[in-house]
Amino acid sequence: MKRIAIRLLAFNLLLVFLPVAGVLYLGAYEARLESGEARSIAEQARIVAAALGRDAALNPIDADELLARTRSEVRFRVLDTAGRVIADSRPLPQPQTSRGSPRHNTLYRIAVFLARPVLRLMTPPEPPLDVDLYDSADRLLGPEVRASLGGREGSDKKISAGGQRSVTLYRAEPVINGGRVIGAVLASASTYPILQDLYAVRLSVMRIFVAALVAAFLVSVFFSTTIVRPLRQLRRDARRVLDRRGGLRGHFKGSTRRDEIGELSRALERIMRRLDGHLRFIETFATDVSHELRNPLASIRNATEMLAEVDDPADRRRFVQMIEQEVARMEKLLSGVREISVIDARLAREEHAPLELGALLAKIVDGFRLREGERVRFELAPPGAPLVVDASEDRLIQVFENVLDNAASFSPAGGVVRVGVRADGSEAVISVEDEGPGIPEAHIGRIFDRFFTYRPAAARRGSRHTGLGLAIVRAIVAGYGGSVTGTNGGRGAVFEVRLPAGEKR
Repeated sequence: MKRIAIRLLAFNLLLVFLPVAGVLYLGAYEARLESGEARSIAEQARIVAAALGRDAALNPIDADELLARTRSEVRFRVLDTAGRVIADSRPLPQPQTSRGSPRHNTLYRIAVFLARPVLRLMTPPEPPLDVDLYDSADRLLGPEVRASLGGREGSDKKISAGGQRSVTLYRAEPVINGGRVIGAVLASASTYPILQDLYAVRLSVMRIFVAALVAAFLVSVFFSTTIVRPLRQLRRDARRVLDRRGGLRGHFKGSTRRDEIGELSRALERIMRRLDGHLRFIETFATDVSHELRNPLASIRNATEMLAEVDDPADRRRFVQMIEQEVARMEKLLSGVREISVIDARLAREEHAPLELGALLAKIVDGFRLREGERVRFELAPPGAPLVVDASEDRLIQVFENVLDNAASFSPAGGVVRVGVRADGSEAVISVEDEGPGIPEAHIGRIFDRFFTYRPAAARRGSRHTGLGLAIVRAIVAGYGGSVTGTNGGRGAVFEVRLPAGEKR
C-alpha cells in the first residue's frame, strides 16, 4: 500500500509545479519589462535631443533649464562633441539595500539557493557586461556615446555600480542641427525598481509554493489515512480468510464507512457469506447424497447376496427385479442430484425469451389431463390479460410439471387440481391447489428441502419419489428472482409461484 501513498503524494506534487512554473516565467517577464524600459528611455532621449537640436550650438545653461523641466525617473546628460558632460538632470541615485528587501527574506534565500542550479541549466549563456564607471569618468566615451556622436543611435547595458544586482540601461541620441552633430543626449535608468517588484512577486510565489507543498503533504497524509489504511486492513483480512489448505477460517469485517472502500468491504463480506453458505451447501449436499445412496446400495447388496444363495427361478427373478428397481432409483436420484447441482450455472447460460404464462400453462395442463385421465380433473383459470415473464420455456415447464405432478400425486381419485394465473403488481403469481390431505404443520418448513419426502399411505402410488422435485422448483424460481411457497388451503395444499413479470408483447 506504500506504493499508493507514494503515487498520491506524486500526484499532489504536480500542483506544486504551478508556482514553480510561475517563478520560471518571471525570468521571461523580467526581460520583457527591461525591453519596455529600454524603449521608454529611447523615446524620451529622442524628445530631449530634438528639443536641444533647435539651437545651432549647445548652451549648458539652456540645457540645464530644459533638463530641470523634465519630469522623469530617467537621468539625462547632455554631452558635447568630445563626450564631456555639459548638463546633467540629476545624479543617478544609488539604491540603498535595506534589510526589509524581499531578497533578504530567509525563504527567498533558500528558494534562490535551490533554484539557481536549475536556472543555470535552463538559461543560455550571455556575454559578460561591463561595470558602470561613468560616474567616475571625466569623459563619457562608451560605445553608445561614440555611436551617437557619429550620428547614429546607440544603446548599452552595464552592471550598476555599488554592488547591486541590477543593471543600468543607456540610450544615446545625437543632437543634430542643420545636418550637423553638435552633441549627444545620454539617457540612463537603473532596473533596480523593477527587480525589487519582481523580488516581491517571487517571494509571494515562494510562499504559495510552500503552502502548496504543505497542502500536498497534508492531503497525501489524509488520503493515506482514509484510503491506504482501510485497504491494508482489507489485505490483512484477505490473508486471514483462508488457511493453508484453502479452507475458510474467517470472514471480512464489514466496514461502516460510507465511501467506496466501505462499499467494497461490505461487498466482500457479502461475497464471503455467500461463499461460506455455498460451501456449507456443498458439504450438506454431499452428506445428503451419500445418505440417500446408502439405502439403494444396501438393498442391492442384500439382493445380490440372496441371489447367490437361492436356486428357485421365481426367487431369483424377484431378486433381479429388486436390483433393477434399486438401480433405476439410483439413476433417477443421481439425475436429480446432477440437475440441482448445476441449475444455477445453466440458468445463467440458457437463452431467455418472453413467455405468455396463460398459453404455456394451458399446454402443460392439457398434457396432465391426458396423462391422468378421469382420475384427477384439472381446472385452469387463465389471466384476464396476457401475462408475460422472461425465462426459458423448458425451465418453466420443468417447474410447473413438478408442482402439478406433486399435486396430482396427492389428489384422491375424482379430485380436482385448480391452477390460477394472475398479476400482482410487478409479479406474476401462479397458484396450484389440490384436494389432498394437505401439508402437516411439522413439515411445512421442510417441503422444499433436498431429499425430503412425506407421503401418507393414501398418496403412495407408482415409483418411489427422490424428494428433489420441489427442491429443483425452488432453485429454478429463485434463479429467476422469484419465490415459491407451500401452505394449506381450504381443501388441501396450495403452492404459489411468484415470478417477475416482463413487458407485454
